[in-house]
Amino acid sequence: MNKHTVPKDAVAIIVMNRDRPDITDRVVEQVQKMGEGLDVSLFVVEAGSHPDKRSQYMTHYFRDRNYKGRYYAFNQGLKFAHQETSEYDYYWFVVNDIIFPKGEDTLRLLWEAMQDAPQMACIAPGEPEAKDYRGCYPKPNSKWHKASTLHGLAMLMRGKAYREVGYCSPKFHYSQGASTELAYQLYKAGWFLAYSDRAHVYHDQSGSTYGVVTKISRHEYHLRARNFASKYFRKKYGAQWDRIFTSVLPPDIEENTFPWQKEVWENKMKRNWKEFYPWFWQFGSQIKNILRATKLIKN
Repeated sequence: MNKHTVPKDAVAIIVMNRDRPDITDRVVEQVQKMGEGLDVSLFVVEAGSHPDKRSQYMTHYFRDRNYKGRYYAFNQGLKFAHQETSEYDYYWFVVNDIIFPKGEDTLRLLWEAMQDAPQMACIAPGEPEAKDYRGCYPKPNSKWHKASTLHGLAMLMRGKAYREVGYCSPKFHYSQGASTELAYQLYKAGWFLAYSDRAHVYHDQSGSTYGVVTKISRHEYHLRARNFASKYFRKKYGAQWDRIFTSVLPPDIEENTFPWQKEVWENKMKRNWKEFYPWFWQFGSQIKNILRATKLIKN
């Protein structure tokens, strides 16, 4: 190597899939064109996908019969990546149900933003059309802005921060809560998080897993996710966990999402029992129709 040549930063891109090769292939084809000037390694991890529902770009597979969620899959992806190289300068965790703007080198934009601040642990693309997550809207005339938590759809993480604090816990089999705990741990250790105001991402409205390739519906998914997150944080950090998390935030955070998340997760949802015992409800409807026909009950 020429003594004047500057080594390229090594980035491990980890994309996960569960039985959705259509949307996974599309996002892989986008990220394959990203990372100009970076030393990129791509890992497409199959989380127990059926043989005929795996991405054509699959690099690794692990058994996951009951599907333990994206964070379990990403943790498996980290293990696969470290089999190739012991350490990376950055890790980019990419879910499959997203779409990047055409022609945008999202990875490069995120990496460039991280060069501004050595204590920036993670950065995610802004989401202009977000309806269910606060703080991720891009700001005009800005490169990036600090955030209390990140949505985790395409989060770039600094390798040094990962080695110091770790990644999202694989215990979260649902997407809600894992990045919240990671945010607290990073801020407590002196790091900070940010959203890019120049790199963007959009949700694929066709959905990824729940209600599509698993048996439970989106409603049941949100019910279980909220219940798990609420119980997990109360048990580990106490009933006022949001105040504990808030205490480590710097004063220049514009929107503290911890109290809002706690409110959402503790708002109990009613289970749709018809989803689990459809035969019972169908049988009941038949009985009602018979009784109405015989005029034993009113229409």
